Amino acid sequence: MKRLLFAMFALSMLFSHGQSVMVVYEAETKSVPTFEKVMHQWMGAVKTVMNMEDARMRVFREQGTRKMQMVQWFDSLSEMAKHIEDQDANQDKIGQTLQSMDPMPDGTWEKFTESTNFNEAAVWKYRPDLSTTPQTFSPLSQEEKDKITYRRIQYMSVGVGQDDAFENWRKKVNTLDKDLGISFHMAVFENVFGARGSNYMIILLDTSRFDYHKHWEERMKKRQANEAWTKFMESADNMSKWSVVREANWNQIVSLTF
Repeated sequence: MKRLLFAMFALSMLFSHGQSVMVVYEAETKSVPTFEKVMHQWMGAVKTVMNMEDARMRVFREQGTRKMQMVQWFDSLSEMAKHIEDQDANQDKIGQTLQSMDPMPDGTWEKFTESTNFNEAAVWKYRPDLSTTPQTFSPLSQEEKDKITYRRIQYMSVGVGQDDAFENWRKKVNTLDKDLGISFHMAVFENVFGARGSNYMIILLDTSRFDYHKHWEERMKKRQANEAWTKFMESADNMSKWSVVREANWNQIVSLTF
């Protein structure tokens, strides 16, 4: 935690205050029910001590693995660094609050410790200029957003000095899609800290994995039938510049919304 806090204070000096960031805390657990019990208890104590009505945290389960992805939003790196510092400074109070809460079943904490391992956190800067979500997702009502619980994750590795080329390519594809009347929820993030060698993360949002694939096929039919789109893709020399290094499927655990 101290390493992450130091890094965030240093990095916060490099970015403007208006750039939203997303922190992804990854854990692996052998007991999802135990993980859920402890998360409810822990976040309840944190929110009480920190006087937070909305911690802006959602928890996702990664399909085909034991991984749990805890995603938390902040308006800026400096806000995130302050939150981490304040939470670190209030560990004793959080512990006292935990002790005063209704106790969990005997052995829950011990089972949690035995069954759960936390990996290093990763910090991502939201890039609305590369995303479609400002136009497609942001205007939705909260009720509509709550139904969109699936995330298709793509981790991108971009070659040295190729960031501008990748971003221009992403913007051009978005423009071509818009001209074709293609609309879908896509959020693009640039790596700030962690992430094991991935420079960008692309998150595609949908109501389910089935709907994601159905909508992807519909988009591709429109794209491949369009001359401008196919010519651009044929002329783009991207293979040596960037690539998808890993994909994942996340399903939101709605009960773990804090």
